[in-house]
Amino acid sequence: MSYSVLVIDDEERLNKIMSQKLKKEGFAVHQALSGQEGIDAVKREKIDAVILDYMLPDMTGIEVLEKIKEENEQIAIIMLTAYGNVENAVTAMKLGAYDFMNKPIELNILKEVVLKACANKQLQLENQMLKEELKRTGGNDDLVYKSDKMNEIIQFLEKIIESDANILILGESGVGKTALAKWIHQRSSRKDRPFVSLNCAAIPEQLLESELFGVRKGAFTGANESRPGKFELADGGTIFLDEIGETSMSMQAKLLHVIEEKKFMKLGSSEYRSVDVRIITATNRDLKRLVMEKKFREDLYYRLNLAEIQVPPLRERKEDISPIVYGYLHKLNSKYSKTISIASEALEKLTEYEWPGNIRELLNSLERIHLLKAAGEIKLHDLPHPIAVGDLVLSGSPAPLEP
Repeated sequence: MSYSVLVIDDEERLNKIMSQKLKKEGFAVHQALSGQEGIDAVKREKIDAVILDYMLPDMTGIEVLEKIKEENEQIAIIMLTAYGNVENAVTAMKLGAYDFMNKPIELNILKEVVLKACANKQLQLENQMLKEELKRTGGNDDLVYKSDKMNEIIQFLEKIIESDANILILGESGVGKTALAKWIHQRSSRKDRPFVSLNCAAIPEQLLESELFGVRKGAFTGANESRPGKFELADGGTIFLDEIGETSMSMQAKLLHVIEEKKFMKLGSSEYRSVDVRIITATNRDLKRLVMEKKFREDLYYRLNLAEIQVPPLRERKEDISPIVYGYLHKLNSKYSKTISIASEALEKLTEYEWPGNIRELLNSLERIHLLKAAGEIKLHDLPHPIAVGDLVLSGSPAPLEP
């Protein structure tokens, strides 16, 4: 990228020397011999950085700095002076100067300072673009979207969100079912109460009951104290049971009792406890087929899906990829204190890819790329080979890890 630099110095010979050096290094250079001439150049030209002498014939460098910042605060300004002192430096830096250097100037050092100033300005602009794109696409939440399909889902949910209706979320692994469940909770009347999540497939069957309903002290060997379960922890709020299709028939019967009676019993206890929770469940399995195969209780199925949501895979809503990418890059930049953006050709490849692992795979890929870059843009060559060339991940390839 070619950066544009303005040199403002009334010493014609020094101005010419600095300008020639920067031109040789590939910069587009403009020259001014007075403060007003420099200010006019800023108004007239696209300037990335200014080399500004502290003492000028018509005004001080500080006055010029202030006027340039009023015109365009993004311009990086490097102050030069033969009268350097700490007070001048502090004043200039407070007013937004990028750096402060004393004359005589080592030209190679000046060139490096100007290059860093221009690159820093460019990264700041790109990060600001990320923030604006994130804001424009509604990416202030964990749920980021702009496709018509997701808009239809949100419009439907907004009609029932204040009710306590149980919601069943269906969709492939990684499509964002957990994010949608959190979105529902955060906009419901229960938003100030707990949101408790449990992946039913991740807990062994023999431990799932104690995880859901808690344990009474002495219930079994090793139960040295009573412990609350997820339903008790979620009281007054929302409980999200992911992969509900993986539960056994006996566990389904217990869940049905909680839904119908709003009561549960701790493992090892003989007393029921009342509970007030909204239940949101999710699965990537076909529950209707499981019901037909007698592997899922029909009565529980109808209790869980008072409202049923089918979240489409990412390949069917590719309009969502761009805001998801911008939103996650913004989060990663904040997390790792970087200012990394993405080139249009790289974003295009991410949009074209089929994403068999859906949003989870997309986020994993972005974080891995982000970790390997110190700064700048994500380019086409930064993308994993299957994405860059448009090949689907082979079925034998390892599944993407959670970010």
